[in-house]
Amino acid sequence: MRLPNPKPVESAKNLRERVDRLLRSSTKTTKNTIQLPLESSLLPRYENKIEQPSQNLVSFLNFISDAMPDGDVYLFGGVLRDLALLGRRGFNSDIDLVVEGNWSNFVSYLESLKAYRNKFGGYRLTIGGWPIDIWNARETWAIKQGLVPYKGIASLTNTTVLNWDAILMSWRTRSFIHRKNYFEEINLRALDIVLEQNPNPLGMAVRVFRHLCLKDARKLTPSAAKYLANCARTYSFADLKKAELSSYPYPIIKQTLYNFFKHIDASTNKSIKHQFGIASSLFEQTQLVLC
Repeated sequence: MRLPNPKPVESAKNLRERVDRLLRSSTKTTKNTIQLPLESSLLPRYENKIEQPSQNLVSFLNFISDAMPDGDVYLFGGVLRDLALLGRRGFNSDIDLVVEGNWSNFVSYLESLKAYRNKFGGYRLTIGGWPIDIWNARETWAIKQGLVPYKGIASLTNTTVLNWDAILMSWRTRSFIHRKNYFEEINLRALDIVLEQNPNPLGMAVRVFRHLCLKDARKLTPSAAKYLANCARTYSFADLKKAELSSYPYPIIKQTLYNFFKHIDASTNKSIKHQFGIASSLFEQTQLVLC
């Protein structure tokens, strides 16, 4: 299967335009809804009456935002990461939303739409053909575990494993909240680790190894190299492949890439940079550099 080529954005404006194109393509007409003409890259609010907001992604987000005057709903993580790295053609996954506001009232609405609890405490449902996971911002995993203190919505940028995921977009203002140098790192395809702890270590190891192939990362920080080296020593290649095949329709993790990081011993006193250099001379096909 041919994988999409990386097309990193250079600015928030570029990413906002990609979000616009994604949502335009996901808007669907039903007999009880009105097609929304998303003509502006700022995705302005629409005055059209929407009879069934649950059948249209844009109207659903507008409805949530209007129903929470003292809060907001945010696109978070993966959808923004994939759009920032690969564009519309590179996104074909779930959409994660986080809500800051009156969560208890919002849960009643979600349950009326037949949303169900996922295993990590959020709610899952389908909107306009897209699988959606919705979370209470104050109860996302790392916040709930006490790994990151909640000091406002920006705290969520410290809860992701990868720097590429550390971004939110406010639906109300269409503004982005992200870690420092986010767009520079995306443009350079530089991968870093923000928070190593996560509720699914093997699944995350698979995802990070896939990122090196699927997203074509070109640079790694020492923290990212150390994380991958620890993953390679914790899990066998067979472990990774089995987990990959259980979660993805096709495998892309390469044995050569796994062996590259297996060669690095993060537990020794030798620097990661020194070991990375040695591994690079032995596994030239990786084409990775340490930044």
